[in-house]
Amino acid sequence: MSTPDELVTTDAITPGNVESITTLIGAYVDRQGRWNDDGGDGDGAAGSTGPVSLRSASVVRHGRPGLLSVVAGVGGNDIHVVVGLRAPGEEVVFLADADESPLGIFEDEEGLALAYDATADAEFMVLLLDAVTGEQADPDRVRRVAVTRDAVALSFDDRLAFTVFQLLPEGGGPNPGLELFLALDRVGFNHVLAPITRWRIDSTDLGIVQEYQVGAAGGWVLALTSLRDLYASGGAPEQAGGDFAAEARHLGTMTARMHLGLDEAFGRKAGDVSAWVDAVESSVQGADPGLLVDEGVATMLSDLRASGSRCAAIRTHGDFHLGRVARTDQGWFVVDFSPGGVPAFGAGAVSEDGVAYRSPLADVADMLWSFHHVANVAVTERDPSGRLGLESLAQAWEVRNRRAFLAGYLHTPGIGGLVPPVRDTVRKLASAFELERSATKLAAEP
Repeated sequence: MSTPDELVTTDAITPGNVESITTLIGAYVDRQGRWNDDGGDGDGAAGSTGPVSLRSASVVRHGRPGLLSVVAGVGGNDIHVVVGLRAPGEEVVFLADADESPLGIFEDEEGLALAYDATADAEFMVLLLDAVTGEQADPDRVRRVAVTRDAVALSFDDRLAFTVFQLLPEGGGPNPGLELFLALDRVGFNHVLAPITRWRIDSTDLGIVQEYQVGAAGGWVLALTSLRDLYASGGAPEQAGGDFAAEARHLGTMTARMHLGLDEAFGRKAGDVSAWVDAVESSVQGADPGLLVDEGVATMLSDLRASGSRCAAIRTHGDFHLGRVARTDQGWFVVDFSPGGVPAFGAGAVSEDGVAYRSPLADVADMLWSFHHVANVAVTERDPSGRLGLESLAQAWEVRNRRAFLAGYLHTPGIGGLVPPVRDTVRKLASAFELERSATKLAAEP
């Protein structure tokens, strides 16, 4: 594992260009519309994000084309923007589906320049890859593979993947999600793309370069394809050409290995099932109290409180769903971690150092909810009016793949040390965490 300590950066902020850099970031943020306090509605409305507070700006590459790495506070978040600088009239090589308009005009000792979102331009990204890793790449073979609120990921020559973080931990510092990823790599968990270079300036993580797996298919896409095939053919899910059950079982096994790796990397704490149930109930009460009215739910929560069961608490993924995994020729991989590195939900124990530990079954519940979510999305996509009555097929697909996932997970050697010994308690605790996920509706479609 290498680190870019050799990358020398200089401060780009001078008394004369603070306003200029702030204006550029404001233009970028208003265009993206991603970083409101509520998570952003994506409409890109100007002024929707509030004022921009410049934290730092570093020169990654001098000259024209040039590169700046800028960190700013926006709408309660710290964001990172890579700004590309071109002399007026220089040719621009934009990537597909990228915004081609400049952010504005910038001036430094090199003279005037048009400023762009560097992640939208193939040549800029090749220059950034070179600056961070020393690796060369063909601009014609650069493509975006993912664009989210948190990061932009690009592939180079189908050989390297470069993820540029855009949402940073408040106040800077290490990216907790990246810390989980690197810890898993150190303990030999081979279901993550091998890290090449960690890009950071001072102590703040700005990106990661990894090996790239050609032909990787996202978990969400695979599941959606399976459902489309089922809805088109009808009949039992196991008879459909795109049956997903074998993949679901392998995904369960990979998930268990991830938890065993996190246990090895960070250790475990004693879990308190009753406290987790209280936290789930409180979270659901605040988000969708109607879910607690069902007699079966009340009985389940009561049984868990009375079980006296022991369960380990470990560091978990925190937001584990089909959009965070991909299938390659070598099997399932975890391709994305929650940027905060902490659970997206309240039902977790918190250690003395402020790091969240919780039951690994919370991650399991995230994935089970994701199966439910993708099945419903596929129904709406194919039959928005509900005339075809596909709900029964969706339920059959979901039941089959939930069972397969749990079978793969629970039959993985060693996982019994992390979950309750009684299978009925395992089922009920996973259902409790899934109830919270359902109430908060945070398992968004990728």
